[in-house]
Amino acid sequence: MDSRSNQHYDLIAASLSETFMADLEEIGQHPSFRAPTNKEIRIWRYMDLAKYLAILQRRALFFPRATLLGDPFEGSSTIPMVVAREHIENNKDMPDGMSEQISKLVKSSVEKFMVSCWHMNEYESAAMWRLYLSANEGVCIQLTYNRLRSCLGNCVFIGEVNYIDYQTEWFFQGQLFNAIVHKRKSFEHERELRAVFWELHGIPEAEPYKAKIERAGLWIDIDLPSLIETVHISPAAEPWLVSVIQEATAKYDLHIPVVQSALTGSPLY
Repeated sequence: MDSRSNQHYDLIAASLSETFMADLEEIGQHPSFRAPTNKEIRIWRYMDLAKYLAILQRRALFFPRATLLGDPFEGSSTIPMVVAREHIENNKDMPDGMSEQISKLVKSSVEKFMVSCWHMNEYESAAMWRLYLSANEGVCIQLTYNRLRSCLGNCVFIGEVNYIDYQTEWFFQGQLFNAIVHKRKSFEHERELRAVFWELHGIPEAEPYKAKIERAGLWIDIDLPSLIETVHISPAAEPWLVSVIQEATAKYDLHIPVVQSALTGSPLY
């Protein structure tokens, strides 16, 4: 890549960062993140027992890198977005090879996002139990959007995921965060809410978080009694396991309802 292209590449990266900071200073949060209309909506995190015990022990939530979330399309561009970039380059409105360089920049930016994913639903989901648990030793922590928002610092942004058709639709890529709050329509059933920390965050409040980033992601300390409203145990769990999880929760001074899934109830005729 020639020097002109290098300069153009650096300007794009700087512009994206400056846009982020300007939006942050103006309104206190990034505009890419759309909060739920109902701030008291229930949100759920389904996990295996080991992950739940890690949360209790560390008194923290884990934010894995976006590259480890399991979706190879995470942070990617849509087909119309790539076509538009190539069209602009072919018409000489940008240096040769710039479309490819933008693609590399977008791809490399994905690992800079640490993401905690939640399911929005007023009710427990049988589908989520099946999707995210391969054994009967599952746990789900339930809280609300407001609880999550109040327990995390302002440098952690929270918003709903937007589901679009990656074959025909697009989003504005000048806002770098847009890539992390869009997913394919095939995932629409997840009704996902995301809490996101950006590794390149430049405000002073972010520095303590950045100092704790690990290769796989980031543990963020949190006040668990203020965060978690109820703990639900897999509907397929044996009675003895229910007792073990209840005792473990109390052992870590978390005195909240710990109940087996309502899906275990017997039908009435």
